[in-house]
Amino acid sequence: MPNPKPLFVATHRYSVLPLRRLLMLSTTTVAVFGGLVACSPTRLLTAISPAAAASVSVDLAYGADVRQKLDIYQPNRPLGAPSPVVIFVYGGSWQNGSKAGYGFIGKSLAQAGYTTVVIDYRLAPKHLYPAFVQDTADAIAWTYRNISQYGGNPEQLFVMGHSAGAFNAITAVNDARFWQTTGVPDRAVLGVIGLAGPYAYDFSTDPTRIVFPEGARPEQIMPDRHPRPNAPAHYLLTAERDRVVYAFNAQRMQAALQSVGVPVQVAQVPKVGHASMIVAMAMPTEFLGNTRQMVLDYLQQRLATVPRIPE
Repeated sequence: MPNPKPLFVATHRYSVLPLRRLLMLSTTTVAVFGGLVACSPTRLLTAISPAAAASVSVDLAYGADVRQKLDIYQPNRPLGAPSPVVIFVYGGSWQNGSKAGYGFIGKSLAQAGYTTVVIDYRLAPKHLYPAFVQDTADAIAWTYRNISQYGGNPEQLFVMGHSAGAFNAITAVNDARFWQTTGVPDRAVLGVIGLAGPYAYDFSTDPTRIVFPEGARPEQIMPDRHPRPNAPAHYLLTAERDRVVYAFNAQRMQAALQSVGVPVQVAQVPKVGHASMIVAMAMPTEFLGNTRQMVLDYLQQRLATVPRIPE
């Protein structure tokens, strides 16, 4: 498929500056939280998300490395049946990012009734592929074994990622080399959600080649080359105005999943770009696009397939 532009250039500069501008759109936000503007834009977005939405447990270790930690956001509501669980993996070209900056995802999904796990993972260039994918698989395994202690249902897991995080999530679940290390039964994962993920690009011609081992080839690594027949259902979202990760990534991943019989839906979020797509997941900036509602609709759709236990 001819494409004169790089296939995937999700640099830190690209992701942060548009996000800062988006947050500046709200004069109320700037007036009340102006002192926070100098900090990370994603942390600002987390700070202005309603604190009452969730109770948070931070820095829980799923491995020995300082980056192998996760935060859990529990819905603030009367105790009842365990809640479904969403495991979220952020992007940043596999070189940037912190779970502390993505608390807005945890708060947003917890407000909707989901126990939400936001993970950190080891970053390049210190840690090359497959470190960040194996970390994602290990975090999924930890969640399955431990989430019941935090009000979550380990038999109702969803895995979601944005950009490079979507690559991590979908590779960890689909590539048997990683999934077989988790010990998580296939039935426990009700769905995988990829937001603007690079699943099928030639990293050898892209600046992100530095996060992969020297001499590695796309056919060895890209998740569209390693679909797993027993993988759970997938929902692949693209952004209408994305100029960082092109839609063919989702199209090729869809074809790969369909070739082994895995249910998959592909949809486009109107009016958003690569950065604003994930910003629209936050409650204060939901007006920017339909990402949050589309994700919540899919979660409910998948939960509706779970057989009800007679009371």
